[in-house]
Amino acid sequence: MNEINVKLKKTIESKTQFGAYGYCLAIFLFIIYFNSTGLYGLKFLAGAVISFVTGASIWCLRLLFQKGDDPEGVDKPFCWHLFLLFPLFIPLALPLWLIPTILIISYLITITSFGGFGKHIFNPIIVTVVFLLYGYSDIGVTEPSIPFPNGDEGYKIWTAGIPPRTDIRKIFARVSPQESFLASFKGTVPAIPGSCFGSVILLASLSFAIIFKRKIIWCISNILFLFILVNLLMPFSKIPIPPTNILFFGIMPSLILCGISDLTTLPESVKGQIINSIIFTFFALIMIFYTSNILAPAYGFLIAQVTTPLVLDIIGISKNE
Repeated sequence: MNEINVKLKKTIESKTQFGAYGYCLAIFLFIIYFNSTGLYGLKFLAGAVISFVTGASIWCLRLLFQKGDDPEGVDKPFCWHLFLLFPLFIPLALPLWLIPTILIISYLITITSFGGFGKHIFNPIIVTVVFLLYGYSDIGVTEPSIPFPNGDEGYKIWTAGIPPRTDIRKIFARVSPQESFLASFKGTVPAIPGSCFGSVILLASLSFAIIFKRKIIWCISNILFLFILVNLLMPFSKIPIPPTNILFFGIMPSLILCGISDLTTLPESVKGQIINSIIFTFFALIMIFYTSNILAPAYGFLIAQVTTPLVLDIIGISKNE
């Protein structure tokens, strides 16, 4: 028992386990989740707690069953961000018992099967969201919002799991950029927790990237290319959505936050980060223009992770160039 307590103490004190960025991220998400609970209700709070408990349970089990001759010992890093960030993408109609199931399967596929955190090649949060989309796409994330009766109040999240038959992109299209910016600060943006405070999450992502030097080029490039590609692809869209509304109303800010939270799966070189951001924003916009599912841009992130190394090889750019 004393040995376990010593391991726990060393692990908590280890900088490789969490670090300054991890603590700042946890505090920021606590504030977001606290405000989201007031909008979404106790079911969202229960889902967030289940996500955290699942992560803590896996961490404790790994600590208890790790080999005694492990050279990295208790300092081996753990993917806390998977369990901290996943509540941003929880559809409120998702049964609570599925949350630990999805997280455990995702952890085994993306982390354990590659030999541990730091050796993985796919962002575990994105894989979890894609897995959620593939298996449970009909649980209320397609058309999940309803307007407030009072236009000055923006939009209220629909929490019953059976949303009105209104394409969410049509709501995005008829809101002015100024109103969308204010709504994304007030938390009156439609859909899921990850799109509720879009401008706040985007500002936090930029701040974290700059302060902690976490893929600054990648973070800024995503925003710039989003505005450029929106103007190029808009003629092919059935519904004209202002670029600011795509940025503030969707899950793009949350996906960017997921990216800078997992540096292992993003290119090291500046050129690689730029190419990755172009591929990501292109396919994310395709998903936004051709599907009303609020979580669909996650496919763009995963496609970018798969194709970026191939593109770098084709154009003759090394990984460190």
